[in-house]
Amino acid sequence: MLPLSRMRRLTADRRRLTADCRPLIAVHRSLFTAPARFFCICLLTSILALTACRSAAQTIARELRLNLGGEPATLDPALATDPESQQVIRMILLSLVDTDPATGAPQHALATSWAVSPDGLIWEFKLRGDALWVRYNPANDRVEQKRAVTASDVVYSVRRVFDPRVSSGFASTFASLLRGAEQLRAADPRKTSDATFEQLFAALGVQAMDDATVRFTLTRPASYFPSIVSAWLVRTQPRETIEENGVVWTEPGKIWTNGPYVLERWSHGREIVLKKNDAWYDAGAVRIARIRLAMIPDSATALEQYRNGNLDSLDPRGGLSADAVDHLREDPVLNKHLQIVPSLCSHYYGFNTTKAPFNELLVRKAFTAALDRETLTTSVVKLGEPARWFARSGLYASLDISDTLGIPFNANQAREYLRQAGYDGRVKRLPIITLGVNSNETHEQIAETVAQMWKNNLNVEVRVNKLDWKNYLLQLRDDPPHIFRLGYCAYYPDAANFGSVFKSKSPDNFTRWSVSAFDQAIDAAAREVDIGRRRAFYRAAEKILVEDNAVITPLWWSSRASLTRPSVERTYAIVDGYERLETWGFR
Repeated sequence: MLPLSRMRRLTADRRRLTADCRPLIAVHRSLFTAPARFFCICLLTSILALTACRSAAQTIARELRLNLGGEPATLDPALATDPESQQVIRMILLSLVDTDPATGAPQHALATSWAVSPDGLIWEFKLRGDALWVRYNPANDRVEQKRAVTASDVVYSVRRVFDPRVSSGFASTFASLLRGAEQLRAADPRKTSDATFEQLFAALGVQAMDDATVRFTLTRPASYFPSIVSAWLVRTQPRETIEENGVVWTEPGKIWTNGPYVLERWSHGREIVLKKNDAWYDAGAVRIARIRLAMIPDSATALEQYRNGNLDSLDPRGGLSADAVDHLREDPVLNKHLQIVPSLCSHYYGFNTTKAPFNELLVRKAFTAALDRETLTTSVVKLGEPARWFARSGLYASLDISDTLGIPFNANQAREYLRQAGYDGRVKRLPIITLGVNSNETHEQIAETVAQMWKNNLNVEVRVNKLDWKNYLLQLRDDPPHIFRLGYCAYYPDAANFGSVFKSKSPDNFTRWSVSAFDQAIDAAAREVDIGRRRAFYRAAEKILVEDNAVITPLWWSSRASLTRPSVERTYAIVDGYERLETWGFR
């Protein structure tokens, strides 16, 4: 049914068109027989009907139907740990800095500019003056403006993340970087008075210098700090409604938001509906009026919904399995909808450098050179790219994909490395090697494939030992096997995410390897603001890790596959939970 105003316009258009025809009919009445006049009327009616249908279709097309993949655990930034929650949070709540979905480069959001002190420890962000807190009122379907977003909102949000009474799951990720954060997190809520908490808050390295300026004080230089404050964790949180509503502050009708969309409806277990926030400072650039996020965890079910025309894309969280991709490539229609894009996860085998024979560099190089990543990725992994170093290309300040760094597959060179190490296969033979993996069908299949490669190329027996995830982590902590499988995924799109994993005192470094030159390169990159020089430092660190010392053998960089209708104009985010849906539209 068309609105009354639209019907009136169509009626006026019809009268005007009829009036325009009358002189023609009067002059050439002899030419307009009854059938001809009937045809003219039908033609006019058809044109008007098509116009009306086109208008209705355009209205419907403003609604985008996507798959979130599951129920968000929470829409509270301080508590969110899952990508489903993170994706919705970034659509409704502002951060100081946003990131380019394709490159990870920092972009303006709540902050219009930022600067760092010469020693790299103090960061100041200047805030825009036209960002507003709003509340969607389901009773009248209106977005109600509340007040301006200020620097005090940023301070409150950061304090809340590190407040032990809130119990943020990801606070430990950044706590060592912000002055006073570890001390605040260490406070026992049962033994700490409100007055002491206020003192700890005051000592925390975040201050509102005025309504439009927020200052952070760090414990060490971090040139990647703008990428950190782009994360879901430190998105602005509305103090008034949190204090008024407690744990249910994120429900529709209660939540205050300040992003490109408001939370219109949350049908738990079924869907989330987001509505365009017309009060957002850049609302004119938002082309989708409403987004429906289905919660379909099973990829096969999501694919069926897409085939039936009930979804416009399987994204932002509804990926496809490798087997499904194989079938879709043969589909003459859906293969045009298929897109395979990078995902910022790296998979590798690490060597226990304290356990013979992998305490010998040449042995580590031999095992790396004897592994055919191209075949492994093509035949077993299927969704991914062969990795040549640790931090995949595509991260901000990471290596370019064209770089030739790393030890390439070369079976003859691998055998030569072993010979140089003294393993001639007769007098001195390699012992039985243990390769540890966590219990997972894919990882076990990959391990068996790699073990056979090493058997063929190095004439060595490799036994695959699998454990459940909990016990596997305990083994890595207490006594890592000769070789172990792990992966690492970025939670903010910067090479710094990966750089610290293999530093000397890193809790994630199970190789038991330590080289000061590597630590120094990572620290130098953290101090450097210029992206070109940062990239050079990270390249130097990667060369030490994967080539000069061969501490790990990179396996593959993840990719993800999805379907999106050709009518949808979109971007592809390199980090899960970072899709910029406000930039999407219809062609």
